[in-house]
Amino acid sequence: MPDTQPLDLDPADPQDGPAPPPDLTGRTLGDYQLLRRIGAGGMGQVYLARQLSLKRDVAVKLLRNDLATNPTALKRFQAEAEAVAKLNHPNIVHIHQIGEHAGTRYMVLEYVEGRNLREYLVRKGPPDLAVTLSVVRQVVLALQKAHEEGIVHRDIKPENILVTRKVEVKVTDFGLSRFFDGGKAAHNLTQSGVTLGTPLYMSPEQVQGKPVDHRSDVYSLGVTCYHLLAGEPPFKGVTPFDVAIKHVQETPRPLAEVRPDLPPDLCAMVHRMMAKAPDARYQSAREILRDLVRVRDGLAVSATPPAPLSFSATQTNGVPVPSGAVPTTPSATVPLTGPVPAAPPVRWGRWAVAAVGCAASLAAGVLVYAKVNPPHDAGAAPAAGLPDIRPPEKIVSTRERELIAALENRGTSPEKVVRWSIELGLLYVRERRLDEAEARFRKLEAEQFPATGPLKKLDPDAMAARDASAAGRLGEAIVLAYRDTEAAAKASNELVVRVADSPFPRLPPKAGPFERGAAAMEALRLRHPDLGHALADALNRNAAALGKTRLEPAVLEQLRATPRGGK
Repeated sequence: MPDTQPLDLDPADPQDGPAPPPDLTGRTLGDYQLLRRIGAGGMGQVYLARQLSLKRDVAVKLLRNDLATNPTALKRFQAEAEAVAKLNHPNIVHIHQIGEHAGTRYMVLEYVEGRNLREYLVRKGPPDLAVTLSVVRQVVLALQKAHEEGIVHRDIKPENILVTRKVEVKVTDFGLSRFFDGGKAAHNLTQSGVTLGTPLYMSPEQVQGKPVDHRSDVYSLGVTCYHLLAGEPPFKGVTPFDVAIKHVQETPRPLAEVRPDLPPDLCAMVHRMMAKAPDARYQSAREILRDLVRVRDGLAVSATPPAPLSFSATQTNGVPVPSGAVPTTPSATVPLTGPVPAAPPVRWGRWAVAAVGCAASLAAGVLVYAKVNPPHDAGAAPAAGLPDIRPPEKIVSTRERELIAALENRGTSPEKVVRWSIELGLLYVRERRLDEAEARFRKLEAEQFPATGPLKKLDPDAMAARDASAAGRLGEAIVLAYRDTEAAAKASNELVVRVADSPFPRLPPKAGPFERGAAAMEALRLRHPDLGHALADALNRNAAALGKTRLEPAVLEQLRATPRGGK
């Protein structure tokens, strides 16, 4: 039977410290079984989930219980979801559904297999130029679609740019972070601790609490590009406030000094996007796309920005409309959203006033503004049909190369062979290279290590020799779980049970063989927490594929729990 009791989504009491909200892995919300928590924030939690009816993976965002009982918050949640649903674009994460189950409000989104740009940069550093141009172009296409629909993202940053193994880009968190009503900040949401706009990437006008338009996204994109190319953001500081002020007052180090190998025109593009004044930036995504193609083709990029958009006195719901654009009627705007009122002029010599401006920016939400239709640039290439930069078919990470080289070294110790084989196999699973993962785990199962003598309690090599076979077979069970068929799920469960029922050497016979095997598996999971987490995820997938809320025998249910010593 599916779970019907309300889910506890409220954050911990502040007096109890920054404890994370309870992990709801394994619970079921209607058609969705929660497989693994992949994020948590002020609004609630995000889970990788399995849609049982369609047998597909999705991301489920759960709204916190205190917000779910606030009528105003619910209306804004619904209205913003409807606005974002308009953004049907291959480079934007799609919304599938918004709903409620047993008092819990949730949003179902497309699940993207891959990692965000920040994780990519931490693991691999700045990518090759061809990959960089491809990523940037796809982000620009996503922003072009949003801007055409009258939506300003307001939080473009590496964490909100997802990249798959094939370098397919998805921009996420459009309009899902903060909501506005008639130009007034939603104070109840502000009190929830949700903020929008990250100081490392905020535009000067955002920092100062001024009204923003699509050119604020252009600035944040420029900062993101700088980070992507240089390996670090242009401004850093001890506090977020320090960084925010630098966006207003300081000039970043020239990108050409950090990366003299880059095309000068590309560096100039990035700095133009990061111009302090909106009028000095690119005025549309179309212009950025045009110059990206010229950089790719080795053509010169115009050093003189085109004439900026002139804003007439015409306004729509308080937002200036570019000359020549047709104002949208009030009925065409998204309900419960609107512009941010202008803050008083900020005198940066006065820190108290600056703090007010910074706080106002952190209270800013996704701003829905009148559709921007900049005058057509005859020299601009059409946005549709622009050829993409095609990276190599197979992108091999530095870590994968390191692991393969280490495992091929005959002098590698048994403990490292087991640990690195598990890491490499799970890397393949995450990238859905299931055949390679299966081969790697089978090789681990068959590993024969030199005799190590009597097993010593704290001898890692001796324990590794004992662990290799069990770890390899558990890895094979994990791979089966990702085959996404009922038969594979059954085979995966059966393999786990066989491992638990297998005799583990040198264990005292104080209990039956099954109990000794389960205890040994628990010890194995504690020594290799990544394997333990992956096994728990796999068993949750199996439960979803089989339509079960509990697995039998009991050892499977025990292993679905997160390892006690896990991350």
